[in-house]
Amino acid sequence: MKQELRYVDLTWAVVAVCESDSFTINQLVHDDSVEQAVERYIIGYMAFWQIAFVEKERLVPCDDETLRAAARSKIDHYIAEHPPVQHLPRFYIVLLQQPCAPLEPDGTTRVYQL
Repeated sequence: MKQELRYVDLTWAVVAVCESDSFTINQLVHDDSVEQAVERYIIGYMAFWQIAFVEKERLVPCDDETLRAAARSKIDHYIAEHPPVQHLPRFYIVLLQQPCAPLEPDGTTRVYQL
């Protein structure tokens, strides 16, 4: 089964989605854009599992492309060291300059796998 990594840029995070033959990001999209659907899924997931109670209005937008590139690289490195064992939908997220999360010196969080 083939898997592809697709990046989705949110205003406050970089999300990578492992797509496969059985799951594509388009399955989440109904009347919204891909970004809106992924953002709704991520915020709902974190709230449901009590990882974080994130209010969209309190998230700080970040338009630093260097930081986004660093986040993508961090996700690539994480996946190379921790490849998915099963062919299930996988979401990886790195938050960008969010005061609600512990940040590393570069202004990003560690990679969270959802």
